[in-house]
Amino acid sequence: MQRLPHSKRPPYVTRGSIPLAALAISGLAAAQCPYPCWSELASDKFTYESFKATLEPPVSPPYEFSLPYPSQSTGALSAACNAQENPNVDLYRYDSENQTWGGPLTGPIYRYPTYLEVSQLSRGWKGIAVEVAYAGKVDSSNGHTLVESIFFHNERCYRASTEFGFSHYLKGLPGEDKIYFYYEINANCQPKGKCRVHGTQDTLTDTRVNVPIAIPSGPNSHGGSDWLYEAYLVDGGAKWHLRVVDPYKHETKGAPIEVNVQDFFRSIAIDYATHGAEGYVTATATRDGPLINSSDPPAMKILKIYAAK
Repeated sequence: MQRLPHSKRPPYVTRGSIPLAALAISGLAAAQCPYPCWSELASDKFTYESFKATLEPPVSPPYEFSLPYPSQSTGALSAACNAQENPNVDLYRYDSENQTWGGPLTGPIYRYPTYLEVSQLSRGWKGIAVEVAYAGKVDSSNGHTLVESIFFHNERCYRASTEFGFSHYLKGLPGEDKIYFYYEINANCQPKGKCRVHGTQDTLTDTRVNVPIAIPSGPNSHGGSDWLYEAYLVDGGAKWHLRVVDPYKHETKGAPIEVNVQDFFRSIAIDYATHGAEGYVTATATRDGPLINSSDPPAMKILKIYAAK
């Protein structure tokens, strides 16, 4: 897996950047690191995956990951992340002709064309920040979508998972100059009836909130297109605090956004704000079909990923 050295330091001191010589005073350092205390996830903690085997996309300095439009002609069946990946959830398939559900399913399931980088299991998550540059476009719409996402998830294979993070949708339509911060329960459980509690068959409902955030149109203070997007819980888990930051001057771009946590996520947010979440982070580019050829193909280029602790 190709990895490149950092060409610059993080925009602010993180626990992940403390040298070994300072470990003796780590307790003092922790006390001096106010919330949110950002901890970097080093690139060597991630594993590259593609459901249909393709080489990892090349990356150029100073980026750590480059996730372009997936080049695979089709997706593939996944045996590792299969229909029984989550032992607490049974999957069903709807037969539209007979208007019936079949299941529970077993064995491999189909995955769309995808590039992804997934982290090791980590703990203490109260928020996420990503330094990323979005490039390229889709010239016009044909009904398909490319989704570029960086997000926390508590289920390794994403089925019926609890998530929060950032997504960028490209369809070749107006209004694609924004990303969305989102938080969600029972992700990937649409349509209703697809995911059911193992043993009871109670239906799990996919519920999600999207908050639009404008991608800055101008360059940052170093003339680049990379910006730092932050989201972390405040007020004991009652709200999400969102902002866009110049990663070099560490100045906020535009006004911060605070959004109330909705009822469906409230108990989860309180627990995360108190104890921190346990799970994984994935960066991915996924498409649900071929898009119209572009003169400037889309790509998501990532420099840093941080956890708020």
